Amino acid sequence: MMIRDYINMLGYCHQRLDIMACKVQLTQYKKINKNYQPHLIAAFLPKENCTKNLIYFFFGLLLFVTNNVICLAEQKNNLINMEFQDTPVSLVLQALADYKQLNLITTTEVKGNLNLRLIEVPWTQALTIIVRMAKLKVEREGNVMMVFSEREITDKEQQSAKIRDEQKIHHPKLENLILTLQHANAEELAENLSTSHGSLISDKGSIIADKRTNSLLIRDIPESLKTLKTWLKEMDFPLQKVHLAAHIVTISSQDLHELGVRWGFKNEEGMNPLRLNNFNVNIPLQNPALVAGFQVARINSRLLDLELSALEQEKQVDIIASPRLITSHQQTASVKQGTDIPYPVASGTKGATTVEFKEAVLGMEVTPKILRNGLITLKLKISQNMPGMAMKRGEEETFAIDKQEIKTQITVKQGETIILGGIFQQKNNQRAYKVPGLANIPLLGRFFKQDTNQKDRRELVIFITPKLIYTQ
Repeated sequence: MMIRDYINMLGYCHQRLDIMACKVQLTQYKKINKNYQPHLIAAFLPKENCTKNLIYFFFGLLLFVTNNVICLAEQKNNLINMEFQDTPVSLVLQALADYKQLNLITTTEVKGNLNLRLIEVPWTQALTIIVRMAKLKVEREGNVMMVFSEREITDKEQQSAKIRDEQKIHHPKLENLILTLQHANAEELAENLSTSHGSLISDKGSIIADKRTNSLLIRDIPESLKTLKTWLKEMDFPLQKVHLAAHIVTISSQDLHELGVRWGFKNEEGMNPLRLNNFNVNIPLQNPALVAGFQVARINSRLLDLELSALEQEKQVDIIASPRLITSHQQTASVKQGTDIPYPVASGTKGATTVEFKEAVLGMEVTPKILRNGLITLKLKISQNMPGMAMKRGEEETFAIDKQEIKTQITVKQGETIILGGIFQQKNNQRAYKVPGLANIPLLGRFFKQDTNQKDRRELVIFITPKLIYTQ
């Protein structure tokens, strides 16, 4: 080995050679606890004969090189050489652990022999290769290396997963979620979700609605909360609203004909804007003054208000009511007009009586259902309850209530008017015309008076026009 090789070795082993002011000092670095610390080997002071001092220096250098051969071997990139023939894998692992001064623990499932020859391989790579070839798993805690077979790790993971699943079933981890709704009704959603346990809410879950803040307090497992949050977000949207304009009128058949209503008429050519259909419903009535054959028709409503106002001014139509209602999709809107009739009702055993009221009203209930392409399905309920015959009960007189009620469902375009008719009111107007004084003469008086009986037949008609209200 040449002198420059020793000098290179000194540089590789992190050693320093100081020559200053004719003072020669030789220092080596030894590895102690994975760290290199300097140690003084020799120091030479100049004397009169420098040749002697140089001889001492080279002898010290030779001693230094001999002591640091091990340092060169340890620092060569931490590479190891291993060669085993049909050796148990546990012994191979023990050799690796001893090299790093680690404690080794292996299970009884660590079995099998290995044949290997590794030259200048890093320790970590050698461990990885051996573990992979033997199908093992390594866990390290501090200076302890634990080795298991892959089957043990798989069984351990499956057992842990089974325990977790059992804990989720018997002792699930519940979390809280508070959702404030902007449009949907919290109480209605809470009622629907409570009656459908097992679909969106788990058996361990619960839901409470706060009416004041329109919020939902949900306690359930995380998986159900995630599904509920997505579902409620989709359900919390504003319902489209419908404006319902109604006219309740009594009109003669001739005047109704002038409005363009033809019960049972349908234009086959499709040129007339009126599209009419006839649905007859016979209603048995006790009051002979009322005749009902319920009919439905459609009519364009652009000039309906003007025409009804004109007929009212000419006293050809009586507008009983013109309510305006706004309701939402599948929400019922109703209007009533009439009186409450008091009825005495006996209560107790001492003959005491109380008063109850029965409605004698003209009522209408409409439930719209918004479809696509501007279509609206109207679920209609029309009722007409009127005071009927007077009945005596002891010394008290009460009135019967003649009830007529119609339910129907029809689909129209928004802006189109539905006409409900077929309930007739008949009145007999009897009048006597006579000449005062002469009409009272016996036998001759009949020539000076006249009795007339005029029948007035009018139809109760309800016009309903639904229109969609578009919101941003």
